[in-house]
Amino acid sequence: MAEDDPRPTALPDIRAVLAVGLGTLLFLLVAMAGLGAWFRWAGPDTTIPAPTPVPPPRLETGPTTTRDALAPVQRAQREGYAWTDRAAGLVRIPVARAMEILAARGEAAWAPLEAPVPGIPLPVRPEAARPEPAGPSGAAGPGAAR
Repeated sequence: MAEDDPRPTALPDIRAVLAVGLGTLLFLLVAMAGLGAWFRWAGPDTTIPAPTPVPPPRLETGPTTTRDALAPVQRAQREGYAWTDRAAGLVRIPVARAMEILAARGEAAWAPLEAPVPGIPLPVRPEAARPEPAGPSGAAGPGAAR
């Protein structure tokens, strides 16, 4: 029976919708104006400092003299023996000698290294030990087999 009612339906009250919309717009405008004033009052100084000039590049004036002075130092490090850490028993050896040691180890050169035990001296592999110079009798030294 409600469908047969000939009375027109009431339109929604547009004044309430307009009041809420205008109130929201007014609130946003007041908030933006208030924040803008507060930022201008409490904000940082807006003066931009003068740009500093870019320093010139620091170029090397004599690369050959630097290289010539550095070459003997690098050669001595590459071809000489020196202690890296005497307390730990670490020594720097020439590259050629290190390659000889690795080549003498053969396939075992790829085996992982064992961690040293503190307080116990590091063992020296036989292939890493330097051969002693031959004595007058032709033997390899005092430890040579006879």
